[in-house]
Amino acid sequence: MARPYTPLAFANEFIVKSGANGLEHMKLQKLVYMCYGWWLAKHDEPIIDEQPQVWQHGPVFHSLYFVLNSFGHKRITNAQCRMFGDKPDRVDIGDDDAHDLIHWVWVKYGARSAFYLSDLTHRDGSPWRQVVEGFEYRVPRNTPIPIDTIKGHFREIASERGFTL
Repeated sequence: MARPYTPLAFANEFIVKSGANGLEHMKLQKLVYMCYGWWLAKHDEPIIDEQPQVWQHGPVFHSLYFVLNSFGHKRITNAQCRMFGDKPDRVDIGDDDAHDLIHWVWVKYGARSAFYLSDLTHRDGSPWRQVVEGFEYRVPRNTPIPIDTIKGHFREIASERGFTL
């Protein structure tokens, strides 16, 4: 699979990293979102082929929701596919930049709970919060979070923390 990747490709990389412990759907959504945002902090074009949307519990990738929603709150321990008979979407083994990003996000956020990560995406000034406030908390269904809003937010965090981009 070539860039840009599906949200599921990134989720599957985290599922594999989690091993037998697995990960909950909500945590996967947030980890994929972190990859999306941190990639944009350094690059102009997204590495994921779908914009996250504004949902109640933070940014959600619509296509990923429909692949994983049947798990509810159960941990997912095996890479998933979009359709029966398909191979699971994965990030190309030779895409070192993408795998470095996944590793960095895993080290930074992997030990955090799904609810911690959800709270992180709800903080004042976050892209999710900016969109929600812009709609006065009545966000129409399927509203994407603008790429430039996410890019600006993550670049600001990177600058504040002295990250070299």
